[in-house]
Amino acid sequence: MNKDDIIQKIKNHTPVLQPLTKRSAAVMVILLNNENNSFEIVLTKRSETLSDYAGHYSLPGGMLEPQDKDLLHTAMREVEEELNVSKNNYEVIGQLDDMRDRYGNLVRVYVSLMNKADFISQFRFSDAEVAEVYLFAIEKLTQLKDEPALYAITRRRPSYAFTEGQVFVWGLTAAILMNLFYILSDILSDPSIFEL
Repeated sequence: MNKDDIIQKIKNHTPVLQPLTKRSAAVMVILLNNENNSFEIVLTKRSETLSDYAGHYSLPGGMLEPQDKDLLHTAMREVEEELNVSKNNYEVIGQLDDMRDRYGNLVRVYVSLMNKADFISQFRFSDAEVAEVYLFAIEKLTQLKDEPALYAITRRRPSYAFTEGQVFVWGLTAAILMNLFYILSDILSDPSIFEL
């Protein structure tokens, strides 16, 4: 896998933007540069005590707050709150296309780059918000599948999902990962990405 090609593809992507909604949110796709010359994406399993999306695997992020200068600051603030990783420890390299959650709220998606060893040594998740961290190998983007049984719940057609053991990624998070796959599809469709 040529990691530089992936980084360049994300940097060159012109995101499809949508207008802000009354409640807007932002998430961060953190690409961890790992020891296998590949990337892993940080997903958090939301605490079972949360009122929204309890127990779901998601990207770090949350709603725009009055103190946030913009949605990028929202995403960076949430990364620090959820994972104790400050904005000085990663590089924001681009944006994916804007999304809407199931209630119609705007969700803006940023992409950042961080060394995996640095992440492992620094992160401490907030017990109030996060139950565990799951590192999703970028090669597994090819394993996202449309699940018609989810259409009524997610209000998305297609509605993508990924399953591995106890990990079930679906809804908005899976839609964002699928958007990343589409952007990188010519690279990730190359069989050589599975050769280390």
